[in-house]
Amino acid sequence: MHSLFASRFKGLALAAAATYTRWNCSVAKHSAREDGKDTHPHDKPLQKALVLVAMDQEARPFVERHGLQEIEPPWSSNLPMVGYHGVVGGMECILVWAGTDRRYKVNNVATTASAVSAYASVVAFSPDIVISAGTAGGFGAMGAQSQSYVGDVYLSTKCIFHHRRIPNDMEDAAEFGDYGLGNFRCPPMGRLAQHTGCKLGVISTSDSLGYTIEDLEVMLAEGASVKEMEAASIAWVCQQLLVPFVAVKSITDIVDGERSTQEEFWSNLDLASSALQSKLTLLLESMNGKPLRHWRLRSE
Repeated sequence: MHSLFASRFKGLALAAAATYTRWNCSVAKHSAREDGKDTHPHDKPLQKALVLVAMDQEARPFVERHGLQEIEPPWSSNLPMVGYHGVVGGMECILVWAGTDRRYKVNNVATTASAVSAYASVVAFSPDIVISAGTAGGFGAMGAQSQSYVGDVYLSTKCIFHHRRIPNDMEDAAEFGDYGLGNFRCPPMGRLAQHTGCKLGVISTSDSLGYTIEDLEVMLAEGASVKEMEAASIAWVCQQLLVPFVAVKSITDIVDGERSTQEEFWSNLDLASSALQSKLTLLLESMNGKPLRHWRLRSE
């Protein structure tokens, strides 16, 4: 089945590579600072990290472990996000939880709230790097690079949307297929993954906890290792604002496993959240004061 899907979507994979090249060229072209110095964002020592989370269960362990203090919102009081500030391993850290939906009293998960949270937070805090941190589904037997297990933590190599399927045959819309996928390439961080014991993988985003057969086809064709609900939308915001971005995701459930996604997600949420806050702490401690280029392997 995997080979069938991969063959069917070979064109999408080639388009992804082309988009990656265009995105890298765009970053290189527009990365000069406002003071006129040609400094690539990957050469700047990291001193301030913005961590974005969708669920209180993902944010709370990290906030409590590091004694982060809630801050006065720098955005409209009508917005639901909650911000925290502190220092983690020497790195200034702002954590923003997307908050609770006013109508339904649930966590503001998925792409709409995450995009609003990302834009408001980047504009307010001007971070050196943005991290989308949270829990996610992984792949077992159909894993693209390696088999996932509950509690594994992944660093993103790129982020895609698997639910935005837009045909290229629309008039004046030859690039809609690429636009739908997104193909947001993250800084090469293989050395950091080795240093912290994280896995590397493609992270795929949609607004649904479940998936359709078409979603699965896209995820397999794009080599996804992780399925979640926020990263690609945050990556899009960071692309517009020219801020480096990476996703850090801890596995709660196995997408192609025998148990239902909903059952496995809730039963493993605490375990995965604990693994997430431990790895996130180590990542921030390791990145403090070093440029992103420091974490690139020669082979990347």
